Formats: sequence, C-alpha cells, structure tokens
Amino acid sequence: MEDSGSVKGVILTADRDAGGSVAWDRGTGLLLPLANTPMVERILDGYERAGVKETLIAAGRDTGEIAALCGDGARWDMTLAYLACRDGTDGQGVVEQGEQVEQVEQGLFERVRELAAFTKNAPFLVTAGPVLLETDVYRSLVHSYCESRPWVIRAGRRAGNTAGDADRAAGIYVITPRIYDSMTPRIFDSMALHDTGALEKVDSRDGILAGLFGPVLDELAARGETVLDRDPDNPPFSVGSPEAYLDSNERLLASVGASDGEEIALPEIMDDNFSSPNLVLRPPAIVDATAELERCRIGPGVCIGHGVRIGHGAAIEHSVVMEGADIGDGASISHAVIGRNASIENRAVIHGRADRARVVRSR
Repeated sequence: MEDSGSVKGVILTADRDAGGSVAWDRGTGLLLPLANTPMVERILDGYERAGVKETLIAAGRDTGEIAALCGDGARWDMTLAYLACRDGTDGQGVVEQGEQVEQVEQGLFERVRELAAFTKNAPFLVTAGPVLLETDVYRSLVHSYCESRPWVIRAGRRAGNTAGDADRAAGIYVITPRIYDSMTPRIFDSMALHDTGALEKVDSRDGILAGLFGPVLDELAARGETVLDRDPDNPPFSVGSPEAYLDSNERLLASVGASDGEEIALPEIMDDNFSSPNLVLRPPAIVDATAELERCRIGPGVCIGHGVRIGHGAAIEHSVVMEGADIGDGASISHAVIGRNASIENRAVIHGRADRARVVRSR
C-alpha cells in the first residue's frame, strides 16, 4: 500500500562512458551550467519546491563528481543519497555476448531492486536523463499526482530542440511504487537488450537504467494503465545537443534574469564598440562575479561563467562561455558554446546559427 506522505526524488542519467547525451562536450550532462548554475542544482531546486526531502542520484561513473558538488543536500533542506556505478562485467573481464546480455539483464534487475529499497512504499519524482523543467512545474506535477493517484504523471518527454533530435529516453515522471511489479522480463525485452549493436554502446548498467522508465511507461499505457501526460506550456530545458543547450540557456535567462550573476549597469549602447570606454551589455545576459571583462560587447542571450576572461573589443551574442575560458581581443562569437578552460585567439571569428551551433570543446 502506498505511503500517503511526501514524494521521494530520484535522478538518473547515463555516464559519459555509457554514451550519454552530451557527446558534443566532454562534460557531465547534470553538471553543465544553465544560466550559470549546474543543471543538477536546478533540478534539486525544483525538487525542494515540490516538497521532496530525500533524493537518490545515480549517474554512473560521474556520480562521485556530482556528489562532490551537491554534498549531503543540506542546501536544499533534503537528504541526498548516491548510487555508485557498477560496470556490466562485475570485474570478470571479457565475456561472451550471451553472457554479457545475461549479466546486463541481471544487473538491471538488481539496480531496480536498489531503487525500490530507496523509494520503499512512497511515490517518487524521477528525472531520467539530463533534462530540466521550470522550477514550479515539479510542484504542480506532485500536486496533480496527489490529487488523482494515477500510475504515472509524466512531463518533458521531448528533450531535444526539435522533434527530430528529441532525446526520447529523457523525461520527468511522478510514479507509483506499484511500477516495480510491472518491470517484467517482457518489458525489459522492449528495451532491445538483446540487440548486439545496442549492447555494444553500454559500458555501464547505469546507461540502461537511465533509459528504463520510458519503455516501461509506454508498455503500461498500452496495457490500459493510467499514465497521465502533463506537458508544460514550454519545452523542457535540455543539453542533448548544442543547439538545444543554447536555446535552453537563453529561455532560462529570460525567466531568471541576471540576479544570479554580477550586477552590471547598462551603459548607453555604442555603435562602435572599439571606441566605447564602457562595457556594453545587451540583456538577457548573465555574468559571473569572478569574470574579467575589458571593453567588449556582451549579449543578448549570453552566459559568462566563473573565472572567464574576455579581451578588449570582443563581441559575444547568443552563446555560452563556460568556466575558465579565455576570449582574445577582438574575437567575435555568435551561437556558440565555448567549453571550460578553452582558449580563443585574438580576432577569432566563431559564428554558428540557431540550427547549427559552433562548439569549442572543454579542455
């Protein structure tokens, strides 16, 4: 019988070695900054707003890095637990294809049992994959669930920039603990575990675990169980592609403003930036307090991260510049992601488009 108390939280995502959805950058999806705040922190903000007091995070080999950032969860007035990665061979070395399939399936059942031990009889709010909703939407999902108690309420099923590049494994759900009784071998079969090509892409069980709930919920819906869709008015924030990432940052900037970063007075806009004695900031934009900016033009739609240096006469719009990057004098950057600690030469021109962003990968 379900507990009528608070909803628990679960965050699952494939690690980088399991072919996660941020192949365009060397970073961990949950740690990529959205409006200068790591995605996992924004997810936990939403969980806190929804009344979640306990959350389990499983991100494969990246779990330790996330734990170092988030700690025990005291910042969100909740308790955080972490599920360590186990690889698909349990240290047994190279195995035959049939044995590997069996081990992966057995390991997946074990991971599901570990999830069940954490959530126990409580309903749980799941983020599967690096995808984010507006903060208040999490609370509304939990409220809707508590009112109707269906099997599942889901939102944010499409995490890409368009329907064509959507990450269908990603999604946000509020799920009844009865779901565990429906995770039969037949449902696992629907995940194509027996497909050799799919299996070769999986270097850890967590890669499969992160994509578990979508197929299970589709199976339940096909069987006539109550699976309610509560898609928000706007698409979720995603890091599945550089285009989706830039779009998500810009949409989030419009909603949070520049209050999280350095407050910079808006000078008069000058036509000739090189002749201007001032920094020109076109909102929406956010600049970390530790960034060093000379005479340059920033915005609109720009995020400048921790410790970034931007040289004289640089112009940046519709872009993200991550922590520690160095932008040379006179550089021109548009519709681009500049990775952590990347170095951009003087007078470099890095221009992408909304539908085809440029990426300078993290170092």
